[in-house]
Amino acid sequence: MLFSFSLFRVYGVFGIDISKKIFIITILIFAVLTATFAFTYNIQLSNFLGLEKADTLKNVERVQNAVYTEQSYINNMAQDWACWDDTYRFIEDGNQEYINVNLQNQTLDGLKVNVMLFVNETGKLVYSKSIDINTGEETPVPVDLLELVESGVLSTKSEDDVIRGYVLLNRSPMFVSCHPILTTRYEGPMKGTLIFGRYFDIDLLNYFRESTYSSILMYRVDEKMPPDFQGKFQNSSDLSDRVIVEPLSEEKIAGYFELSDVSGQPAIIMRTDFPRDLYMNSKRALNSMYFFLLLTGLVTGVGVKFALDNFFVSRLTEIDNFVTKVRSEKDLSRRLDLKDNDELYRLAKEINGMLNEIELAEQELKVQEREKKVLLDSLNEMVIFVNPQLNIVWANKAALEYMHMDLEKAKGIHLKAIPSMSGPLVEHLPLEEIFSSGNKESGEFTTEDGNSWSIQATPVTDDDGKIIGVLETFRDITGKKAVEKLIQEKQIAEIANRTKSEFLANISHELRTPLNSIIGFSDLLCEQIFGELNEKQLRYAGNISKSGKHLLSLINDILDLSKVEAGKMELDYTEFELAGKLNTIKNLLAPIADRKSIQIEIEVDSRLTNLYADEAKFAQIMYNLVDNAIKFASENSPVNVGARMKGDKVEITVTDIGAGIKPEDQHKLFKPFSQVDYFASKQHQGTGLGLYLVKQIVQMHRGYVWFRSVPGEGSTFAFAIPINGKKSDGNDTAPHIKEQNS
Repeated sequence: MLFSFSLFRVYGVFGIDISKKIFIITILIFAVLTATFAFTYNIQLSNFLGLEKADTLKNVERVQNAVYTEQSYINNMAQDWACWDDTYRFIEDGNQEYINVNLQNQTLDGLKVNVMLFVNETGKLVYSKSIDINTGEETPVPVDLLELVESGVLSTKSEDDVIRGYVLLNRSPMFVSCHPILTTRYEGPMKGTLIFGRYFDIDLLNYFRESTYSSILMYRVDEKMPPDFQGKFQNSSDLSDRVIVEPLSEEKIAGYFELSDVSGQPAIIMRTDFPRDLYMNSKRALNSMYFFLLLTGLVTGVGVKFALDNFFVSRLTEIDNFVTKVRSEKDLSRRLDLKDNDELYRLAKEINGMLNEIELAEQELKVQEREKKVLLDSLNEMVIFVNPQLNIVWANKAALEYMHMDLEKAKGIHLKAIPSMSGPLVEHLPLEEIFSSGNKESGEFTTEDGNSWSIQATPVTDDDGKIIGVLETFRDITGKKAVEKLIQEKQIAEIANRTKSEFLANISHELRTPLNSIIGFSDLLCEQIFGELNEKQLRYAGNISKSGKHLLSLINDILDLSKVEAGKMELDYTEFELAGKLNTIKNLLAPIADRKSIQIEIEVDSRLTNLYADEAKFAQIMYNLVDNAIKFASENSPVNVGARMKGDKVEITVTDIGAGIKPEDQHKLFKPFSQVDYFASKQHQGTGLGLYLVKQIVQMHRGYVWFRSVPGEGSTFAFAIPINGKKSDGNDTAPHIKEQNS
């Protein structure tokens, strides 16, 4: 034990050292991340420099294209004029008309050419002309240009020879294009050389600046140039398509390119400047991004340090403090509560296991007591444990509530000394004999207040088999006895009901035979087959027949009722025509309806043809409903019978216009031997079984019935059964009646 406590103290010391180590590791990680970020920063910055150079090359190329376009224009003009029959003849004869027509100042001005020189095949100047493009006035041909002509530098040597490039004249650099003079068909022999020249002066330079929206500088190679121009294009290794790109400052970057003379050597070096927007914006974005990354790394490092201190080091400290407190307070009931399934959690688990083993004996008894109490307190039965002196040792919650005391107060009290437990509840079982015999006893009895109880006494022994007490359980079975009595009464009622139904069925069969004879003979008397009768005799015979038929109808209804209640009524499904059957019912009841001048009107949905059901029972339903409607309809009013489809069912309604049914009487409908009004019962014959049988037969067809009635206006009775005779869904299998009252 002391070794374990010492070990935990060492863990606590390590917790402090680990915190320092974590701080050092965090600093090292942050330094590595910073170095990595710096390396990556330089790589990304280099990539941006490459992108900037590529963008600058495109911009320089745009300026170059503008210069080369101007040179190409002059070159093309020189070629057109050199390959012209009139120029060819002019070299031969010096025709003044050619000069007057084609070599005027405005011609050169229109061609944007400063100088036009005609040299024959011997190299001699035939004709020359020079103008100022800005003013259109003629100017002297530059002397240094004439010297170049005389030296033969600008003279073509063959029909395919072309000389073009810049010449560095004293006034300004000039781009010259020299083409051999040929016929219009480009045929020789060559007659000389035609030379076009255009000054590359400040005006042309400004034109390039405006057209390319660029800052452009130009310097001749034969003059002193600014430091940034010097040494350009001297080392071939620096060439990149004859364009060199270099930053001028943090804000500007320059692109250099050369323009060659007629011999292919550098004559002019040009520089175009561009703002370093791409580079600067990229650099700012890169700086922001890496600042954010460094800040994120710093915050993450601080967060990791904080998390490790809180979730790791602090838990080690918690273990150390816990062990110290357990050792100082000698409280082995404490437990170390650490979360997360890791090494520290398993260490805490081992510590708790060690403490559990130390107090196992004490806690095991407490756990058993607690489990016993929870288990027994959860029972509805009263449980009391008494010692051989019949003093209470323990009682569960139900028993304590019955005795109106708590456990501490009940302990040690003699069982018979408690008023609520005295009497038969305790004395029914002789506990003294149970201690002597060791047998388990049980029984049931009823107290004076009418409650029934089940009591059981079980002896409890120790390991040596000695009885140390008796465990008594008391269970109130009053409710159970009442339920058993209700079940018994229900069974008796069901037997009586079946007996009644069987009696009604038997007596109905016995009564129908003599009734049929009475009805038959009375009908024969009414027909006067065996002789004439006087008026009184005919009336009496008619009353006998009428009363017999009414009694037979009642007996038939009672017989159907007994069959339904006995569960012996069966349906004989057949397919029949719906409209025909309804018309048959109409014809049967027409004589009764005619007595009240009532018209029976039938309306059948055209989609309804045949119905698959018990034809006889269907006719019985319709006869009862239409007959009731005729009975209670007003004179000279219609009785409407309607049939329409409702899903997979046919819904049939019977509507009359009459007195209707009062709301307080509507609950009597569909009950056996019940009519809605006493006086109505006297006025209209009936058994009160018609609607009840309608309901039962409809339900046997897996259908439902409903009615709607408005006092003073009339009533509608309706039912719905499956068209094809099959069972409907589960919602319609339960019998029910819908009442719709206005």
